[in-house]
Amino acid sequence: MTQYNRPTQGRPSSSRFGSLEGERPAQGRPSQPQRQQPPRRPSNPPRPSAGVSGRPAGPSSGTLPRGFVPLLGICVLIIVAGLLLQRLMPNGFVLTGQKDKAERPVAAQVSEIHGDGPIRLNEIMSANGGVLVDDNGQTPDWVEVANISSRPVNLRGYVLAKNAKAGNVFVFPDMVLEAGQGVVVYADSTLQDDGSGELHAPFRLSSGGDVLMLFNDADVAVDTVNIPALSENMAYMRVDRDHWTVSEQPTPSMLNTEENYRTLTSVVQNSPVQLAEIVASNTKNRPDESGVFHDYVMLRNTSGDAVDIGGWYLSDTPRLPRLWKFPQGVVIPGGGTLVVYCSGLNRVEDPNHLHTSFRLSSEGETVTLSNAQGQPVDSATYDLLHTDEAYIRSGDGSWSVGTPTE
Repeated sequence: MTQYNRPTQGRPSSSRFGSLEGERPAQGRPSQPQRQQPPRRPSNPPRPSAGVSGRPAGPSSGTLPRGFVPLLGICVLIIVAGLLLQRLMPNGFVLTGQKDKAERPVAAQVSEIHGDGPIRLNEIMSANGGVLVDDNGQTPDWVEVANISSRPVNLRGYVLAKNAKAGNVFVFPDMVLEAGQGVVVYADSTLQDDGSGELHAPFRLSSGGDVLMLFNDADVAVDTVNIPALSENMAYMRVDRDHWTVSEQPTPSMLNTEENYRTLTSVVQNSPVQLAEIVASNTKNRPDESGVFHDYVMLRNTSGDAVDIGGWYLSDTPRLPRLWKFPQGVVIPGGGTLVVYCSGLNRVEDPNHLHTSFRLSSEGETVTLSNAQGQPVDSATYDLLHTDEAYIRSGDGSWSVGTPTE
């Protein structure tokens, strides 16, 4: 550790301060006739006059030497700076190339435990860039716990923690996990564990590497994992009882199989809700609740029954189909439509005036609608759209450029 020694506070040298501050001239008496001094013996050195010491004469009592106060201030500043640096950088200065490692230290690893119980840590993402979106429109890191048995298991009392002595832990509520089913817990330093909606843990995960432990309802560690450094949208997923791997094919809420990944990414056929119209450069059609014009996507319910699309997703990025999430309670009546403003404002408070977290490009994009499981149910790719042009779906399912509908 780099040491920051306190500067030694020594006395100023006599030669330096003697040159800055001369002796005060003595107050002379009225002149008197000089007395004849007797001759001194040449063998004896001359004695100093009375009241004179061997060191240079300093200033009079009560007066500091010139320059002493500025020098004292510099010394105090050096001491304060040294103490501050020692607190901010207890390990000393960081060399180039080691800054990220110093700022985001990797958590101490644990001896991994891989139990035989039905509940396991199954998948982890510590740098979520849009693979999953929570109900608040945020993209926190997440952990998936899965039931690998053939029977339902109640998770009540199971605990997620960063280590065995952690104070911030997540305790699962009374909830049943079906066989082969997984549940996602968002790691965003908020706590939501009442089972009424999403689950949020009171801790975060480090993308530079971390540790996670799972305890059963008897406070016995049944599974642990040392998470490696993960880049954005990469998942660390369980392969078998003892092995994990880094993958770009996440399967949240499902077991980690190629079949499940294909299920999540394959378009679901015959969805009653479809994309109906896209306007990517809007200046005069369908103003929002404030009278402002935004780009928008129109959805149509082709069935005669109302469809609840709460928890569905809309995206303009094919590799991130869950980029924006519909709030709960959004219902499209049978044969009805719903306009979603692609404004980038991310507003979900008013179900009649929804605003996505992304905007559309007039130069061309792919818009994807996905169900609550994250499976795409419809997709449309458009090219260049001029101002106030619309990409419209006809009754036979084909698309063409035209005038926005009223």
